[in-house]
Amino acid sequence: MTETLETKPSGGLGHMLRMSWPASLTMLNVTIIKFVDGLMVSRVGPAPMSAQFVGGMASFVPESLMMGVLMVVSTYVAQNLGARRHGRCGQYAWAGMGLAVVFAAMMAPLAIIANQLFGLMGHEEAALEAMYFRYMVLAAGFTLTSRVMEQFFFGVHRPRIVLYISIFSNGFNILANYVLIFGKWGFPAMGLEGAAIGSVIAWGLHFFVLLAAFLAPAMRRKFKTHMVRVVRWRQCRDLLKLGWPSGVQFCNDILSWGFGVIILAGVFGIAHRAASTIVMRYLGISFMPTVGIGIAVTAVVGKAIGEGKPDLARHRTHVALVVAVVYMGVCGVVFWLFRHEMVDVFITHVDLSGMTGEEVARLSTEIHQAGSNILICAALFQVLDAFCIIYIGALRGAGDTLWPMVVMILTSWLIIIGGGILMVNFVPSLTSVGPWIAVSVYLLVLGGLMAWRFESGAWRKIDLMHRRQPPIPIDITREDI
Repeated sequence: MTETLETKPSGGLGHMLRMSWPASLTMLNVTIIKFVDGLMVSRVGPAPMSAQFVGGMASFVPESLMMGVLMVVSTYVAQNLGARRHGRCGQYAWAGMGLAVVFAAMMAPLAIIANQLFGLMGHEEAALEAMYFRYMVLAAGFTLTSRVMEQFFFGVHRPRIVLYISIFSNGFNILANYVLIFGKWGFPAMGLEGAAIGSVIAWGLHFFVLLAAFLAPAMRRKFKTHMVRVVRWRQCRDLLKLGWPSGVQFCNDILSWGFGVIILAGVFGIAHRAASTIVMRYLGISFMPTVGIGIAVTAVVGKAIGEGKPDLARHRTHVALVVAVVYMGVCGVVFWLFRHEMVDVFITHVDLSGMTGEEVARLSTEIHQAGSNILICAALFQVLDAFCIIYIGALRGAGDTLWPMVVMILTSWLIIIGGGILMVNFVPSLTSVGPWIAVSVYLLVLGGLMAWRFESGAWRKIDLMHRRQPPIPIDITREDI
C-alpha cells in the first residue's frame, strides 16, 4: 500500500500537533488563570485559599456529571464531519446546548442547601466554602453551554477558535479578580467573594463570544449552526445514551479525587488541606494540557472512524500518547527537582497576619513539608496519568464509554477511597501523603487497563454512524432542514 502523509509517522505527528496544541494551550490557559486566581486568593489567607479549592471542586462534582455527557458532542460532531454529514454537526451542538440548559436548571437548587452541605464537613472555613460553591453552581448555565460550543469547535477541527476566545475571557477574569479581590478602581475589597464574582462574569463573557463565533456566517453555511429549530429528541437521546457513562465516569473521578486528596488528607488539619490545594494547582499545569491532547484525540479518532479508517485512528492515538508521555514526564522531573521551591511560592504569598511568629513558623513548616512530600507522589504518577487521559480520549472518540466508566468506578472506590481510608487509619504516620500514595496506585492500575482496552480493538465494533443502514447519498438530509 502506498504510504501517504496521513499514514506516515511524521505526517501523523504533524497532524496531531496541529490539532492538539490549540486545545492544550486552551487547557493550560485555563489552568494558569486558576493558578493566578488561587495565588491572588492566597494573599487573603490560608482559609480562603483552601475554601476556594474545596468549594470549587464540590461545585464541579455535579457539573462534571453533566459535562461528561456533553463532552460526547465532539464524538458525534467529529464522526459526522468524517462522514461528510456537515448539517448534523450543527444539530448535535444545538442538542447539547438544550441539554446544558436543562442540566444547569437542575443544579440551581444546590445553592439553597450549600451551608448545610459544607457544615457536614466540619471545616472551620465551611462558610467560605459554601459561599464560593454557591456562586459556581449558579454559573453553570454559562459554563455548561460554553463547554458544548467548545466541543463543537473541537469536533469540526477548529480548536484555535476556542483558544483565542479562552485567552480573551480568561485575561478578563484576571483583571476582574484583581479589581474585586483587592478593591481597586473604587470597588470594595471583597476577598474570596470577589474572586467568585469575577469568575462568573468571565464565564458569561466567554459564553457570549463563543456564541457569536458559533453563529458566524462561515459556521452557518457549512454546519447549519443557525438552525435552532433542529433541536430534536433524536440527537438529545444519542448524546444521553452515549454520554451518560462518560458523565458518571467524570463525576466519579472528581468525587473520588476530592474525597481522597481533600477529605482524607484534610483530616490532618488546615496545613495538609492547604498543601493538597497547592499541589493540585501545580497538577493542573501538567494534566490540563494533556487533557487538551485527549480532547484532540477524541476529535481525530472520531473523524477517522467517520471516514472508515480505524487503523488511522489507532495510529494517531499512539502518536498522541508519545507526545503526552514526554510532556508529563518532563513535568514529573520538574516536580521532583523543584518541589520545595514550588511549595514556597504559595507560602510566601499567604497572608498570615493575626498569628504569632511561632504560629506562622509552625504552619509554614507544616505546609512546606506536606506539600513537598505530596509533590514526590505527583512526580511519580505523571506518566501513568498520561496513559489514562489519552486512551480514555481515544475510546470516547470511538464511542466506547460504558466499559471505561465501569472500570473507573470500581478501581477508584477500591483504591483511592478504600486504599486512602486504610492509609489514614493504619499508617497515620504518613499523614496526608497516605491518600496520595493510594492515588498513585490507582493511576497505575487504571492506565494499564485503559491501554489494554484500546489495544484489544473492542471499539472497532461500535457503529455510531449506523453504517449497516443504506448510505445517505447527499450531505443535507431532511433532518438537517
